[in-house]
Formats: sequence, structure tokens, C-alpha cells
Amino acid sequence: MNRSIPSYELYGDLVAGRAPDPIHLEQIRERSIKHDWTIGVHSHRRLAQIFLFRSPGVYLTVGEVTHFTTHPTLLVVTPGIQHGFRFSEDVVGDVLSIRVDAASDLRRDCFAAFETPTSAVFSRPDTPHFDDIVVLFDQLRDAYHGLGNNRVEIMETLVDLITLYLAGDQSSLASPIAAKVTGPLGRQVVQAQAFCALLEESYRQPWTVAHYASRMGLSASHLTRICRAVLDAPPNALVRQRRILEAKRLLEYTPLPLSEIAHRSGFRDTAFFSRTFKVFVGVSPNAFRSNMDR
Repeated sequence: MNRSIPSYELYGDLVAGRAPDPIHLEQIRERSIKHDWTIGVHSHRRLAQIFLFRSPGVYLTVGEVTHFTTHPTLLVVTPGIQHGFRFSEDVVGDVLSIRVDAASDLRRDCFAAFETPTSAVFSRPDTPHFDDIVVLFDQLRDAYHGLGNNRVEIMETLVDLITLYLAGDQSSLASPIAAKVTGPLGRQVVQAQAFCALLEESYRQPWTVAHYASRMGLSASHLTRICRAVLDAPPNALVRQRRILEAKRLLEYTPLPLSEIAHRSGFRDTAFFSRTFKVFVGVSPNAFRSNMDR
């Protein structure tokens, strides 16, 4: 870390006590107005933060990337990541600060996915659950300022829902700064994310690897190289894995017959589905369902 970049508990607080709450929630203007609407580049040793910029027009720096928001935007900053902002005086938004050392394993695992700028910035038009997250922020604010029963448990549950939504929305290529990634690896990561998003929409379709590649403007061999480099598996294996995942869900949570489960999971017939399922899972679909029932 650059030694010239200060590290704070919260920005402007060189020494801070250990707060009794597992989170800190405040409006962005509460702190930025004290610093002439500019938060200099800094980092946090123990805090992760989620910023909800309800209004556009924020200049932000995350790591080595700078960006200007043109839509409502969410930003996730993990411990040690340098970040800074320039706000307008009419900025509307919230910042949620979370002590990672006191966080649940689930929450820490979610935050581990946001360590690069391209995976940490979510623009409203490209983020499927953006409005749901805004609602959760509003509920979190009410709980934070309230004195009701189970207050801390409610806050922690809302924070977990926010991070889970954000982690799930990464597959939709939400980041508006993805195009700023340079170098072959950066481009491959973006293309692999695009394949995952397309796969999520289309795994039930009888598409070949060539068809997926064509939809992305790539050759089949190029798509295969990308998937092997970034996802550690060829695209046809990833398609089968996604279909098997759907089949397992349907076997566990529905009473549907195998023929219907095969169809809904993207397999061409029940016999082929049963053979493929046993290869991947180690037991037949019926045995898997029986084990879940027990």
C-alpha cells in the first residue's frame, strides 16, 4: 500500500473507538459537507463499505480507476482498497460501513468477490436487483435508528441480503467501468462474465459452443480458450454444470417427474439426463431425490 495514502476507521477519524453496532450507516452528505464535498483518496484496514449513490454526478476513484456516475450507482469497497470521491452539493446517498473482522463467514465470502474495480461498481440500468437493494437500505436505516426488539439481528440480516444481491448481480456484467480494464487477462475476465450471463439466460436451449460464441461475436475456439483460462473449464462443461445445478434444485424442491425435470433443465431426453446426472453427481436422479427426502 502507498504509505502516502492515509488509512482511517471512518474518513477523517484517525482514532476511533470500537462501536457497539456491527455496522455504521450515515448519509453521504453528513461527512462530505465537512470536507468541502471532497473525500480524499484513503483506505480502511478493517472496514468494508457499500455506497449507495441515489443521485448521479459522483466522481469516484477506486484503486487505479476513476469514473463519473451518470445513473444511480452502488459501489463496494473492501478493506485495503484505496478510494476517494468528489460530490456535488445536492448529492443524495448513503454509506454503509461494516467491520469485516466481526462479519459472518457468508458476508466475508461475498466481500471477497468485490476486490477489483470492475466487480465493485453497479449502475442501476445494468443491475437487476438495484431497486431491491435500495429498499433494503431504507429498511436498514429504519432499523439502525430504531430501538425495536432484535434490532441487531435485523440489521445483520438486511446487510447479508444486500451483499448476496450484489454478489448475484455480478454475473450480469453490471460494472460500468469494465471497459476500462486493460490487458488480455482483463478482457478475458469481461468476456467470461458475458458468457456466464448468456449461459444463465440460455442454458435450457439446445445451443452448441459455436452458437454461444457466435452470439458473443467470438469463434468457438476463442470462447473455449477464455473459459479455460478464467473459469478453469471448457464452455460445454460449464453448460452441463449449470443444467445439473437446475436439475438438483428441481429434484430437491419439487415433485416433478424426471421427464419434466430433464426438459426444464435443458436435456434432450430423460435417459440422457439420467446418465449425465449420474456421471456428474455420482448417483442417479432418483437416488439423489431419495437422499434429500431422508
